[in-house]
Amino acid sequence: MAVSIGFFFYLYSGENGILIPAVFEGALFLFIIFLNRQKKYEAASLGVLLAHCLCALYFAAILGKIINISLILVFIFGISFLVYRKRWQRITGIAAAIFTLIALEVNYYYNIVPPLQLAEEFQYLLRWVALPCFLLFDALVLGYFVQDIRENKILLNQVSMLIFKTSHEMRNNLASNTILIDLLNTEMKDNPEFEKLKPYVEQLSTINHSMRNIVNNVLNMGEIENGGPAEIHPETFELQSFIQNIIKIQQIKAESRNLPIQLTYDNSLPRYIESDPLQMNIAITNLISNAIKYGREGTPIQIRLHSIYNNSNNFIEISVANQCPDIPQEKIKLLFNKFMTAKHNKKIEGSGLGLYIVRNIMDQCEGSYHVTSENGLTTFTISFPLVAGQMPEESAPEQTSHQLAGLNLSFAEDDLMQNKLLGSLLQSFGCAITSSIDGRQLIDKLEANATLPDCIILDDSMQTMNGSATLQFLKADERFRHITVIMITGKSGPVEQWLNQGAQGVIRKPYDRATLLQQLSQHLHSQALA
Repeated sequence: MAVSIGFFFYLYSGENGILIPAVFEGALFLFIIFLNRQKKYEAASLGVLLAHCLCALYFAAILGKIINISLILVFIFGISFLVYRKRWQRITGIAAAIFTLIALEVNYYYNIVPPLQLAEEFQYLLRWVALPCFLLFDALVLGYFVQDIRENKILLNQVSMLIFKTSHEMRNNLASNTILIDLLNTEMKDNPEFEKLKPYVEQLSTINHSMRNIVNNVLNMGEIENGGPAEIHPETFELQSFIQNIIKIQQIKAESRNLPIQLTYDNSLPRYIESDPLQMNIAITNLISNAIKYGREGTPIQIRLHSIYNNSNNFIEISVANQCPDIPQEKIKLLFNKFMTAKHNKKIEGSGLGLYIVRNIMDQCEGSYHVTSENGLTTFTISFPLVAGQMPEESAPEQTSHQLAGLNLSFAEDDLMQNKLLGSLLQSFGCAITSSIDGRQLIDKLEANATLPDCIILDDSMQTMNGSATLQFLKADERFRHITVIMITGKSGPVEQWLNQGAQGVIRKPYDRATLLQQLSQHLHSQALA
């Protein structure tokens, strides 16, 4: 384009001042192609910038007001972001564009390089040929930006789908591990000779919970990145036992590093509170896990719960403190950002997602978060609104697995390992089971058998007729609508969709023996009362 247009205007005007620079410009761009051919991509990308700036300066000087050379500067700004990936390259590109603009303005006011004297009709021709060329450059930049956005959106969708599928598979494996651990614990209780296996099973349980926390963090980050921060679904639960259960899980990991966990609990706090136990569990677990990970070996982890009064509202404040090297102030400001850690040792593993998730959970529940680190003591503190809950008026009587003996249960789970382990767990309760690998098979077995089950358990994600479709079919059929249905899900979102469709309960993966037993006891007890 440079050579052909330059030669055309040379024929029209006879000005060597147009032809020679145009040929030189064309040679520069050919050299850039050569650099790319030699895989010298950084030199080539800087060459694009240099060539355009030099040519813009020259032609703006000799042609003066005839053409709107500022359109080329728009192009240079655009390629500074489009072509360059490194920060210094982008800064160089923007600085070069600004310098070129200043140089053009100086020449415009002081006439350092006088413009060529051209006929008026030639000036119009030059202007209307140059403008479409410059606009083409700008359109190319915009076109590539749009293409980048489209490709990034496709890539984001692919990554989101990959994360969803991977997390589903991981939760299936975590659920399988949890059931295996529960079955091992049962065997150890029934067979004292297996007691020596207890430390290993406890370690396995701790690892399983750590993996669960990682999966939850990744899924929460995915929801946040897609514009849907973690939603808060308040429930009433007993606060002290809730905290003690979290500490119990983390205790084994802490003991491996000789870090005793000390809990200070304000007895003036209400026994029951209303909050989201899942999100609170994720937030508190992340804080305790970090304290164990970074704490100096042999020093205590201090956890403190108390109420504070702020702006006419009551809040629960939870602080987790450990002894470790002070975190620099410049890092403290960034700790709650994504992928930021305060690692002082390369051997410490960490994704940098935990505190980012904590920040978003606190933002969602209108709470706060902060950290202090001085004199070898680092304290992370979160606070969220204190809403006292009412003690449940009546709950199903606590049942043992033996009290479920004789019940007839059907379930559908398409993961074969999970299917087998769930069957083993239900049989350990003394239940008679019928297993299926999808909703269609479960319905076929229901229709073929004269005796209907007391309860149906459905996995929500199955390849052929998923849990939701199966639930809708069951509740729409007069023969099956009275059967208690419990959904099992690996998703972290709200459960109302299944409850609205008629499910009596929802269990999240990975679940344990106690959770499954509690759900079966609660809903089958309610069914018996009805």
